[in-house]
Amino acid sequence: MTRTVLALIAAGVFGTGTILINNQEQENSYQPDTTGFMAQKLNHSRDIVNGLATGDYDAISKAAQALTLISHESDWNVIQTEQYLHASSNFRGSTTRLRNAAHEKNLDGSTLAYIEVTLNCVRCHQYLRDERMKNGK
Repeated sequence: MTRTVLALIAAGVFGTGTILINNQEQENSYQPDTTGFMAQKLNHSRDIVNGLATGDYDAISKAAQALTLISHESDWNVIQTEQYLHASSNFRGSTTRLRNAAHEKNLDGSTLAYIEVTLNCVRCHQYLRDERMKNGK
C-alpha cells in the first residue's frame, strides 16, 4: 500500500511539473492573433475608403478613431523596439490627423491623411518583416 501511495504521489508531482513546464513554454511563445487583428484594421481602412468615396465624414472619423484605439491594444505590440514604438506613434498621429480632417469636413485633408496612415502601415510592416528575417523567424 505504501508503494502504491508513493507511486501516486510521484506521478502527481511529475505530472504537475510537466504541466508547469508546458504552461511556461506556452507563455514564452505567445504570439498575438494577428489574423483577426489585421482583419479588424482592414475593415476600418475599408470604411475610411468608403467614407472618402461617399463624403461620409462621420464614417471616416469613426474608423480613424477605431484605428487609433486598436493601436493601444496589447496585440498591437508585437515587438518592443524603439523604432517600432516610433512607428506606432507616427501611426497614431496620422490617424488623429485623419479624424480631425474628417471633423472639419475637409475631403482633401482626409484623403491626404489616409495616404499618410497607409504609408505608416506599409513602412511598419516592412520593418517587422525585416526584423523577422534578421531573427530567423
